[in-house]
Amino acid sequence: MGITPAISLLLVSDDTSYREAVADAVDPCPDLTLTATVVPDDSQPARVVAPADCVLIDADTDGLSLVDFRAALRTRHPTLAVIVAAAAVTTLPASLSIHARVDTADPGIVPELARVVTTTNCRQASPSVSAE
Repeated sequence: MGITPAISLLLVSDDTSYREAVADAVDPCPDLTLTATVVPDDSQPARVVAPADCVLIDADTDGLSLVDFRAALRTRHPTLAVIVAAAAVTTLPASLSIHARVDTADPGIVPELARVVTTTNCRQASPSVSAE
C-alpha cells in the first residue's frame, strides 16, 4: 500500500477569479496538484503544457481559439485528458473531441472530474459494437 501519485492539473485561463476558484476547489485535495497558466494567444499550446495528466481550458480565455488550441495539444500530447470549462449557454463544436465539459459557474466539480477523466484515460479502449 503506497501513496497514490498526485494528478497534475494544468489550468489554461486568463480569468483571475476563475483561476482562484479552481485553486480553492483543488487545494484541499491531496491527490491533485494545480499549475495555473495564462494563455494570451494560440501560438503557445506546445510550450504551455508542462508535464500534466489533465488540462482544464477556460473557453472564455481572450485570444484563444479553442479548436486550434485543442488540435495543437492533440498533436503534441495525444493522450492528455482535456476538460473544457464554459458557461452553460456556450455551444462547443462537436468536432472538439474533449474528455469532459464543466460549467465555469461550478469549479467545485473540477477535482472529481479530473480524477474521472485521468482514470478513464488510462483504461484500455473497449471493443466497438456496431448498432447495425
